[in-house]
Amino acid sequence: MNKRNWEQYKKSDEGKRVIALFDPAIVNFAEIYKFTETPAYPYNDGMTYAAEDWDCNMPDIDSEIRSREDYEKIIDELEFHRVLQITEDGVVTFEDTALIKADDYRRKVSAIHFISLILYYRADFFKPLLRPADFNTIQTASSKLGIELPAIPHGRNYRDYLIYYYDICIAFNDFQQEYGLTDAEFCACLYDYASTLGDEEHKVEIELPTPTNIWLTGASKEDIAAIERNGNADEMIWACNERTRRGDIVILYALAPHSCIHSIWRASTSGLFNPFDYYQNRTVITNGVDIPHISNKELKAHQYFSQLPIVKKNMQGVSGVELSAKDYIELLALIAEKGFDTAQLPNLAAAITDYVTPDVEIEKDVEDKILIPLLTKLGYSESDYTRQLAQKAGRKMKAIPDFVFLPQGEEHFQTAPLIIEAKYDMGTVRGYSNAFTQALSYARIMRSDVMGICDKERLILYDVSCGTAKQETPIFEQHWAVIYTDTSTLNRLVKLIGKETMLNKKK
Repeated sequence: MNKRNWEQYKKSDEGKRVIALFDPAIVNFAEIYKFTETPAYPYNDGMTYAAEDWDCNMPDIDSEIRSREDYEKIIDELEFHRVLQITEDGVVTFEDTALIKADDYRRKVSAIHFISLILYYRADFFKPLLRPADFNTIQTASSKLGIELPAIPHGRNYRDYLIYYYDICIAFNDFQQEYGLTDAEFCACLYDYASTLGDEEHKVEIELPTPTNIWLTGASKEDIAAIERNGNADEMIWACNERTRRGDIVILYALAPHSCIHSIWRASTSGLFNPFDYYQNRTVITNGVDIPHISNKELKAHQYFSQLPIVKKNMQGVSGVELSAKDYIELLALIAEKGFDTAQLPNLAAAITDYVTPDVEIEKDVEDKILIPLLTKLGYSESDYTRQLAQKAGRKMKAIPDFVFLPQGEEHFQTAPLIIEAKYDMGTVRGYSNAFTQALSYARIMRSDVMGICDKERLILYDVSCGTAKQETPIFEQHWAVIYTDTSTLNRLVKLIGKETMLNKKK
């Protein structure tokens, strides 16, 4: 973080306003929620009342608390009522709903914005974790500031995710201490100042990669109403299968009372895993196309679709169900029978089915059988890249990724315009996210302009010339089948990361 720029921000009217907003001596849930665009999702927290008036069975908290054991006791004992916020003629009222019990860790973790704010006001160790359904914004802001967040726990233990919040607070406090920030200044830094660093809002406009999977997902009556109000908005965040990849086809099934296939979309991001969301696997869908609705009754009566397991189950558990290419072809035929021009709809490219995938069983096979042959096409020889380069990071030696291109400088203190990290399979949301985070940390150490991550399925590139990147906005992403069979795609890669391009960046 640039201290001079931070001091200028602090002195600005906006900086003073935001710092005052997070003053821990003033309880202001509503304004903080509004400023950070945290969904209202209200709780009986007494928003504008004093802390002691909150209707929440929060154990007594010492303002100096730092013990993990004490925090675990807090999250194990915490209970509170969720409430509905109803506005009629401008009047806001609250209606009690069921108690969130002590052992309901899934609901607690999705209420981390509420829990963390309570803790923030009661103990200076804790920091608010807001916009829980959009955790990637916290990751991006932290990345810009140079805060290295701990790895997300594996498994499906929601209590572990609540403990993960404690580990995040450790990283936040280390940063706060390093730069001598007050609690309010840290919050302003994370939730406002970080957005001024780089070009966070700019999205690189690239074509969606060729679809490789087709997913069926559900939408409630309220979801469908929102979609139809917005006229198939450009983008929507949606629950997804964890193996959803950017470019995939997403078929939206409207649940009861509609009970029909409603529209067809594309995934504009790969699956995003969020440990603080009730539905943890999500993607962003875009380019929605309304189709003639195909009812569940029609599917059950259809010779082909009546045999699909999901149709036999009366569409129960529909979200995240994978369909085959054959299923999709049959669906297009059914849509065409209703007089709809299916040329408007996405389709799988022939390249995906024509491409013969090399025999890949381990990560090294990805490197030797898929990536290195591509590097040759991009103009590189073995002498142009180093594999597993050791680099100094702080006081320790650290292994840099699988491929470091055109390194220069003193031994263990080198820079490189391009790094690529290879994995065997990044199909899961967390696998992809962890590979991205790992590669980004390497790219920072190497001061790279471009970083790549790849697995047995595809290659993804990011512009990291400003020191960071957003996982959902790569500058290139494509299946190996397309890279190896489509000349124009290969030419794009030559311009992006070919040897001559990287040599020019090196100068």
